[in-house]
Amino acid sequence: MDQNKEEAIIRLEGLGKQFATSNGTVTALDDINLEIRRGEIFGIIGLSGAGKSTLVRCINYLEEPTSGRVIFEGKNLSAMKEKEKRLARQSMGMIFQQFNLLAQRNVLQNVCFPMEIAHMDSRKAKERAKELLKLVGLEERMNAYPAQLSGGQKQRVAIARALAMEPELLLFDEPTSALDPQMVGEVLEVMRKLASEGLTMIIVTHEMAFARDVSSQVVFMAGGVIVEEGEPAQIFGAPKEHQTKEFLGRFMHERAAL
Repeated sequence: MDQNKEEAIIRLEGLGKQFATSNGTVTALDDINLEIRRGEIFGIIGLSGAGKSTLVRCINYLEEPTSGRVIFEGKNLSAMKEKEKRLARQSMGMIFQQFNLLAQRNVLQNVCFPMEIAHMDSRKAKERAKELLKLVGLEERMNAYPAQLSGGQKQRVAIARALAMEPELLLFDEPTSALDPQMVGEVLEVMRKLASEGLTMIIVTHEMAFARDVSSQVVFMAGGVIVEEGEPAQIFGAPKEHQTKEFLGRFMHERAAL
């Protein structure tokens, strides 16, 4: 195996996150320990409220963990100053449930935006943006504005924008949950293409078939903890934990009802 693939790009050590609410403290993550190697595709599954999105947001410090450490490319994000965290975050592309496109900018300008912030030469930025729009199948829509796009097209623009700075890691937070069912497939197809190119990806998803078919490792979460982790064949074919079996049993029941 390539030595680079042996390296852990992300290590989570005792990661915890608590939120103060009017009803007291809520524990969203409790002692999460995880190691993700280069080139791996980590599918994170579980019911709503399991802590999946909080986990992804803590990895790139959009949420500040309450405890534990995030080690990214051998460096402790927890000990970094804010400027250093921002620089590290540039190596992590983030795709959200909502698309977060800039309404006043066309598609090409949206993809160029992170490169502008990094003071990249504008000609090179446009060339890179066009390449990325071709990758996601939207080169013919580069002059369109977000209001003129479907939900699936908007999410594909968001993926292209996340790739603009050539990140070492892509984080997907339920990228298809805001889409109509007929638009889900076009976004998953782009993600399959990225997976085939060896990008390291962490994907929070409710699309169980996609997680099973694309992931190299799958994590099942419930109640802010990792209940079970393993290869897709094991998690989906022979889960060990009762909670995993119950969750996937619902999934199989829903598939049978379609």
